[in-house]
Amino acid sequence: MGSAGKHIVNNGGNFARRVFPPSLLLFLAFVPGIVSGDAGPVPGDSTRGVQVTREVPFVRGSIFEIRTLHSSRPTQTREGRAIHSHRITRRPGEGTPIAPSAPSLAPTTLSSGEVAVPIAPLAPVLSDTFQGLVNPPHGRDVIPPNAMGAAGPFHLVALPVSDFGVFDKATGALLQSVPLDEFWANLVTDGPADFPFDTRVLFDQHSGRFVAVALDCTVNPNSWLMIAVSATDNALGTWNKWAIDADMDGTVKTLNYADFPGVGIDAHNLYVAANMFQGTAAPRYQYSKVWVIPKAQLLAGQAPDLTWTEFPDPPGSRSTMQPAHIFGSSSAEYILFEDWNVNATHLLLATIDNVTGTPVWHPPSAVAVAPYVQSFDLFRDLGKDAPQAGENRGIDTADTRLWNAVLRNGFLWATHHVGAGGKTEAAWYRIDPAASSVSAQGRISDPARWYYFPSIAVNQDDVAAIGFSGSSSAEYAGGYYTILRPPFGAAEPVALLKSGEDSYFKEFGTGVNRWGDLSATTVDPTDNVTFWTIQEYAWGRDPVRGVSRWALWWGKFRPSDVTAPSGLTATVSPGPQVVLTWTDRSGNEAGFQIERRRLPGEDYAAIASVAPDGTTFTDNTSTGLLEGFLYSYRIQAFNADGGSYTAEAFATTAAPPPPPSSGGGGCLAITPSSGKSGDASSVLSMLILFLPAAVYGWKRYLHH
Repeated sequence: MGSAGKHIVNNGGNFARRVFPPSLLLFLAFVPGIVSGDAGPVPGDSTRGVQVTREVPFVRGSIFEIRTLHSSRPTQTREGRAIHSHRITRRPGEGTPIAPSAPSLAPTTLSSGEVAVPIAPLAPVLSDTFQGLVNPPHGRDVIPPNAMGAAGPFHLVALPVSDFGVFDKATGALLQSVPLDEFWANLVTDGPADFPFDTRVLFDQHSGRFVAVALDCTVNPNSWLMIAVSATDNALGTWNKWAIDADMDGTVKTLNYADFPGVGIDAHNLYVAANMFQGTAAPRYQYSKVWVIPKAQLLAGQAPDLTWTEFPDPPGSRSTMQPAHIFGSSSAEYILFEDWNVNATHLLLATIDNVTGTPVWHPPSAVAVAPYVQSFDLFRDLGKDAPQAGENRGIDTADTRLWNAVLRNGFLWATHHVGAGGKTEAAWYRIDPAASSVSAQGRISDPARWYYFPSIAVNQDDVAAIGFSGSSSAEYAGGYYTILRPPFGAAEPVALLKSGEDSYFKEFGTGVNRWGDLSATTVDPTDNVTFWTIQEYAWGRDPVRGVSRWALWWGKFRPSDVTAPSGLTATVSPGPQVVLTWTDRSGNEAGFQIERRRLPGEDYAAIASVAPDGTTFTDNTSTGLLEGFLYSYRIQAFNADGGSYTAEAFATTAAPPPPPSSGGGGCLAITPSSGKSGDASSVLSMLILFLPAAVYGWKRYLHH
């Protein structure tokens, strides 16, 4: 039975179903006004979209009703599920990747002629931080989780591919959660509805509503684009949900299914772009498709008929396109994506205008960016995955696709991670869409740590925040963040959000240790200044089954005017003790807080305070310092208005002396320099050579 005509309403537990036969649906498709496109030419290669009006599946209900409806549903036991990762196959003649060169730490000359000059290190202190949703129990396990979330006035909504959860923004308490398939249940009943994936959620500041998107089913021809919109700004209240038949191009049923949606929004429409694939054993990319859905009907909870505009394979489109989340007013929507060039020197920027009528797609223009090696598989092109402590098998970092885009204050921001110097680093861009040119750009890198799966947000003051994952051979995989301030010379020192707690390997027979695919960084709508980020980290192992687990972590921060010290160094001497020295640059602090963590898996903790204008501190056994470990230090400068962090400084204390029969002993003094400006935020690579590998290897062996 054709599912395009199915209409299910869940309102207070009452259901009504109307099922139309396929013959009637085919007749309705050709009735004037059901599917139509505006007549008349458009200039050049521009394309006017095909307008579609169709009865679609619809569900209305709150999270409390969902829990009530499914409280008696038996728990489904199944093997761990890996969300598919469809990499775009490089087409013949598109070249062979070249080995990336080492990044330069010198100031970068931008295409606009401006010079990117490093600025003061002011990485903001977290004002709130807490655990988000965690790896579901055996039978519902899934990878990768998609660290996806959004902040509203009162709630934080988390939407990984495992669950839908609502957190109290003030306390961090988890108020309600349901499995993701139950959140979408009864919307698509022959999908199957227990296979939602590729989740996205954002808070639409124009309407004060949460908007969620997911895809359902990769079995032709049952691909669905699912949309949920909260009835108010209360995430615990009613949600209206629709399902659009993604494998229908206008009135034509295809054998293609949608994958990896990009989501944007403005004052008028919701924009969704997706990669369309065909085949199951060996998926083949066919084209990309864009849906433009007027918001008025979504905000009104309109059903069962829904109207939208489709652009199947519009001119110049490519895979994995990212529509922009637009703040303020704009006469057009912008869609940013990679070109198919191995040695990439530009991004592509397409435009959709006439956003209050029948939208028109304008082919992309090239935006020149700092060269990078485009990759459809970073493991293949770099020859390895991201390293992690305690595990020879690395973490999959996917490819170089753009992960999100934001338009604010007249500029378009985007981020992704790229290969450089034999590892990955986060690249960011600030683009003038009117001129199709970059006004500022940069990389967030580290000599040893890999950064991957970044997300970006911009506040009303034109400050950008970027959150991302990171790991190294001396650290477990965890979450990090930083900010960019005008004039956007370089990112400020990277700050730790949450350290990984263990090594991580989870592949469910696929052979790929999946991580990501997404993270989320967003602006708090209550002040339009504060940021929230939600990132993935390697959670402690399952105490019963001993398997790796992931979890998500929330962090809240805002730019601070407290100037952090510079030139932090850590010098080891016997004892053990570590002497920290720094330069006080401002005098506007009320004091300094000394923070320390032990690698590979501890978070920072305060160990002492120093009076304002202080420039040195000696750490020793009185604060718990031990022999034979690698430590990281940072200094927080604080006053009543907030605080900011220095870059990290690392120190390895000498190993304990061997038993007398072994003969000998000694110590190692290391004085790394972490005062170098720019995006390279640590000198961890200098210390890897001195890491007491035998101690760590024996520790990890016993742990496993």
